[in-house]
Amino acid sequence: MMVFAHLSIFTVLYSQNYTQDQIDNALIIKSEKLRIRGEKKELISFNEKYIIISQNQNYLKGEILGYINIANIYATIGDYKESFYYLRKAERKIKKINDAYLSARLYHEYGQINYGIGLYTNALKYNSRSIYYGKLISNRNERELLSGIYASRADFLHDIHQHDSSLVYLHKALNIKSTPVINSLIANHYMVYRENPDSSSYYLNNALKLLQKTDYWNVQRGQTYYFYGNFLNKKKEYEKALMYYTKSVAILERTKRVYNIPLLYKTIAGTYRILNDQKGEKEYLEKYTRLNDSLSRVCNESINISVDDLIKEKESADISKKNVFFVYKSVVFCLIVILLLAFIHCQQNRDIIKQKEFETDVLKEKLNNSYDYIIELAKKNDPNFLNKFQEAYPEFIKNLLEINSNLSKSDLAFCAMIWAGFTSKEIAQYTFVEHRSVQNKKHRLRKKLDISSDVDLYFFFKNLSDDS
Repeated sequence: MMVFAHLSIFTVLYSQNYTQDQIDNALIIKSEKLRIRGEKKELISFNEKYIIISQNQNYLKGEILGYINIANIYATIGDYKESFYYLRKAERKIKKINDAYLSARLYHEYGQINYGIGLYTNALKYNSRSIYYGKLISNRNERELLSGIYASRADFLHDIHQHDSSLVYLHKALNIKSTPVINSLIANHYMVYRENPDSSSYYLNNALKLLQKTDYWNVQRGQTYYFYGNFLNKKKEYEKALMYYTKSVAILERTKRVYNIPLLYKTIAGTYRILNDQKGEKEYLEKYTRLNDSLSRVCNESINISVDDLIKEKESADISKKNVFFVYKSVVFCLIVILLLAFIHCQQNRDIIKQKEFETDVLKEKLNNSYDYIIELAKKNDPNFLNKFQEAYPEFIKNLLEINSNLSKSDLAFCAMIWAGFTSKEIAQYTFVEHRSVQNKKHRLRKKLDISSDVDLYFFFKNLSDDS
């Protein structure tokens, strides 16, 4: 835990008097600018400075704000243990002051942490408390906090598949303060769940206009570029989408939002797959796997199980000086045991991951060899093509027959060739039929499988294969 062991040394350095408004402005507005830029070290140092200033001037609100701000940056980079520590410091102090803004901030951060570790029910409970106090805030500037609180609730609801409720809270957030990310999230909702490209385009354009007023290296820009890339991907402008995904990665890396990057890598890999760029797909799948594994919560979860107890023991040590030595030994012993168990658990998981990676590589090699062999059979119009394809991809054939059990072997072979990426011209060439006959067969196939004319058969079959 980071402790202010040398406060007396720094007291002289920060003996200058500040008004309460100056301290509030520093801890609410200036600190927020540092947070958005992802300036971790500067943000922590900045808030530590104003915590000391607030303590020297007996300004409790400033001290509490500093603790909450530091807790936020630790939660952002995934260090929930350190974040909990600073929130508990703030919580102890907040009992001495009646301030709706501080209470709203505190419960908002607790909600974010619980969401980060996957406790969605707890996250929603804390968020409800945060909304309650947020509505009691009288200061107009401080009341803008409600926008972020509503946006967080939208995230929580989205992840438990309450998409319509999520949209309601996004609009509530937008009505209080319009930000690039909120506009982007609304645009994404209309694109994914409403299939309304006009509304999606409208909100994305709003987001891009708002970005013109911000610095380039800004987390809002990084997240907005990701959603804009998705919009371009939906429009099949894949090269342009890749450009925005790449920019998003660079910004999120620089602003320390590494927990947002694995999904980006996976999305980039999927885009390369559509472009038939196997090298690019492989590169970003490997990046996704490495980063996702390194960000695995296995180690953190092992420690986080007892983090509340450790903090309570630390608080007890502050209250009861007579038990300092006993508590110190207990905390150290528990920490050593927990770290040892966590280390053993991590080692076991690394072995499992390595074994799974090996098995995956072997399977991929077999599938690649099998795939190449099947493609050659198709090009030769070999009668064994369908049998070999079914051996390699049984679930795909099974899914087709579940849609229409009356499909003939000829129909199944035709579907397999489309799945393999053969064009109509190539299918006609390899099966020795007219190009027109292939088009007619595709038309009949759409009727048999109840596929509308605006749906690409290749992507339909690929999605059918992925769903299995």
